[in-house]
Amino acid sequence: MGRIFSNRVLGVLFLALLLLMVWTVNAVFTQKFLSFDKVQLNTDTIGLQLPARADVKVRGVIVGQVMEAKSGADGAVLTLGIKPNKIDQIPDNVTASILPKTLFGEKYVELVIPKDASTTPLKKGDRITQTALPIEVEKVLNDIYPLLRAVQPAELNYTLNALASALEGRGEAIGENIETLNSYLKRFNPQVPALVEDLRLLSKVSGTYADVAPQIAATLRNTVKTGDTLLSRQAKLNAFFKDVSSFSATAKTFLDANGDNIVELGQLSAPQTKLLNRYSAEFPCLLRGLVDQAPLLANTFRGFVFHIDLITLPRQPRGYGPQDRQVYGADNGPACLGLPNPKVPFTGVPNLNDGVNGLQRGDAQRTAPNVDAYSTNPAGSDSQKAFFNALTAPVMGVPASDVPDLTTLLFGPLAAGTQVSVR
Repeated sequence: MGRIFSNRVLGVLFLALLLLMVWTVNAVFTQKFLSFDKVQLNTDTIGLQLPARADVKVRGVIVGQVMEAKSGADGAVLTLGIKPNKIDQIPDNVTASILPKTLFGEKYVELVIPKDASTTPLKKGDRITQTALPIEVEKVLNDIYPLLRAVQPAELNYTLNALASALEGRGEAIGENIETLNSYLKRFNPQVPALVEDLRLLSKVSGTYADVAPQIAATLRNTVKTGDTLLSRQAKLNAFFKDVSSFSATAKTFLDANGDNIVELGQLSAPQTKLLNRYSAEFPCLLRGLVDQAPLLANTFRGFVFHIDLITLPRQPRGYGPQDRQVYGADNGPACLGLPNPKVPFTGVPNLNDGVNGLQRGDAQRTAPNVDAYSTNPAGSDSQKAFFNALTAPVMGVPASDVPDLTTLLFGPLAAGTQVSVR
């Protein structure tokens, strides 16, 4: 009985010793017998292959391990355990990078000491930030990791061998190409803001073109129709171009012969052009007045009969004398004088200096020289008709007997101091 009890005790002790050995091996493996000073590492992501108890290194030397990884408000927070005898050798402005040991191997934390390292050592509870460049490398590796898992090793090996064969012996040329690309990018980078602005403006222009696209399409359709029309009339166009060519040759001959004369004409007509420019403001109302008077003139000669009323003026001016030498004294500038709708009778005749002295101005009309309105015979008498015929015959270049009665009828009231109005 005592022997059986002794065997059972030995079995229990063996099992306890075996469990103690397993726990001891696990504790040694997990470094539970070691103490660490914990610091925090803030990082955007930790990737896919950062294992528990991952190494923490400084310049390739292991100084601790990753104790814990958890998510935070702005990314992930790693708890790093730094060996107490190593933490005093690490400056407090150190940064960290999460790097793979091999291309596709597990990752570790590399503490990067900057060039301007602080003299203050890292302390327990401090926070470390992650560098930017390893984040980009890590992101690339994380992005291609699912792809690499999907690719079969044999096919990947074949592709890598083909790529190695293609690049073999071309390293120097590839390096030169990369340097050339780098020089291009250095010149291109300062223009990136301008490029972004151009792209922004391009979007606005594209919107404008999108709005007018129907009009552009309609214009193109009309252009096709115009092209078809020109094609159908090609013979006429050719004849037209030949005529233009002939006219050009004729015009060239004319200009060669008269070019100097045209230039001289322009020089000589400069004063007249300036005068026309000065009075150009009254041309519209003058032309409009002439157009409006056309129906009145047609009504005056209706039925091929001249319809007028002759009214004797109450005031008769003296006749012209030798001292009345005409001059051009119009200096009042452009004036429409009531045109195109003048008042009837018109009383706005300007009082201009025309060289005639001592005569009444305004509404009074002047009589011919040596003609006294109070001593002449009544208008239309034979003696007055003969007088006016003799007076107007030299002007018309015909004998006095051939002067038309209409001339005497019109000129008589003017010379005798009467006014002609249209009825």
